[in-house]
Amino acid sequence: MCRHNKKLDAGFTLIELIVVITIIGILAATVVVNVSGRSDQAKKGRVDADFAAIKMAAKMFREDHSRWPDSLEEMYDHRGGCGDCSLNVSYIDNAPEDPFSTNDPKEWYYFEIAENGPLLISFGADQTEGGEGFDADIYSDDERY
Repeated sequence: MCRHNKKLDAGFTLIELIVVITIIGILAATVVVNVSGRSDQAKKGRVDADFAAIKMAAKMFREDHSRWPDSLEEMYDHRGGCGDCSLNVSYIDNAPEDPFSTNDPKEWYYFEIAENGPLLISFGADQTEGGEGFDADIYSDDERY
């Protein structure tokens, strides 16, 4: 009885490797194109969400203290001391940092109180007043209280 040991070729051919690498490259390029440019959209979405949360915190502060807060710091790190009330409440859990800010530490949103309630401003990607597109200023006054 004759036994033949056939050695099986294990592995991939060069052509197979080139095809697979090409396919991976095409998929990676497609993902990069679809994802790039979305960071500014995400920052704009975060600004909108932050404005809504800060305005809600300002309303809660007003309910507790019968006045609007003087600053973001007062809501972020409030330690009571409002006349006869003894509340020790932080109305904002995270520092209200502008996601467009490139400074370290990041700049906070511009905050002021008008007769209708809080006004918040993010100066956009260029961090200066004015601009267009993602460089434009973002205001919270479309839903002022």
